[in-house]
Amino acid sequence: MKALFSQLGYFALYTIVFLLSLLPLPVLYGLSRVLVVLSVNLAGYRRTVVISNLTRSFPEKTKREILIIARDFYRYLGRLCAETIWLFTASQQSVMKRFSLEGCEVPESLKRMGKSVVVMLPHIGNWEYLRACSCPGFGSVCGFDQDQVHMVYQQVNSPLFDKLMYTLRNRYKPGWHHLESRRAGAQMARHREVQGIYTMIADQCPGPAGKSYAVSFMGQPTLMIAGPETLARKFNFAVVYGVIRPSAKGHYMLHFTLISENAAVHEEGYVTRRFAQLLEQDIRKNPHLWLWSHKRWKRTPGQGSIFA
Repeated sequence: MKALFSQLGYFALYTIVFLLSLLPLPVLYGLSRVLVVLSVNLAGYRRTVVISNLTRSFPEKTKREILIIARDFYRYLGRLCAETIWLFTASQQSVMKRFSLEGCEVPESLKRMGKSVVVMLPHIGNWEYLRACSCPGFGSVCGFDQDQVHMVYQQVNSPLFDKLMYTLRNRYKPGWHHLESRRAGAQMARHREVQGIYTMIADQCPGPAGKSYAVSFMGQPTLMIAGPETLARKFNFAVVYGVIRPSAKGHYMLHFTLISENAAVHEEGYVTRRFAQLLEQDIRKNPHLWLWSHKRWKRTPGQGSIFA
């Protein structure tokens, strides 16, 4: 009976999202503005978390400046929601023309060196646009064939939303892989002799168990998940910082910056520390583009963390 209700709940949720996705993107943007007003002004969606995160990250800013960044963040979050819904039924051509790659010479040179690459991504821009790389006709991804590209993701806490996002991310099946984070290491081990790109969102707060690195980030001690660096060091992979920057409204560009040609040759923690530095530079340029609503500092450096 529980499985039946779960299936009915998913069908209802999918139907609503599917029907909304048929609307033109400008209309969805308009609806998102209404959603922001309702969720923030009336329900106060994570407002305390957002204001707290901004205040501790920008102690030099006035209360008014913090509130302006928070306002811009919520407006942008609404746009992300609208775009993600739109992606459920958007045509391949529409998706591809709104997404581009910059700095491809970095992964291309690593491929010529025979290296596999871990791309560490932050929560900046609309990371769901990465699906453009899986559209038939998109071509290679900086010299790597589509079947050499692996998207590492974490399951969403809600089973309904997790299934919904899995459906979205697997809409096109040209050969690239979606890997749940707990299976990434096994995949890398089995195919360590085959070149590939492994993209990972790397700025989540670490879980209560497992190794983490303590770095200085946004002017405060911060725990970073150790997984991307640990895997890259284990298999002698190169590491690249990738950030999805808005190039126009509804358009995004994935930019690559080299962190290391071989993570294993550096002292432990170097890769994560460099990722944190590059991410902080991007946040300070455009503060409202980062995902301030997640509880980034709910755990502090202590036992079990390695200072990088």
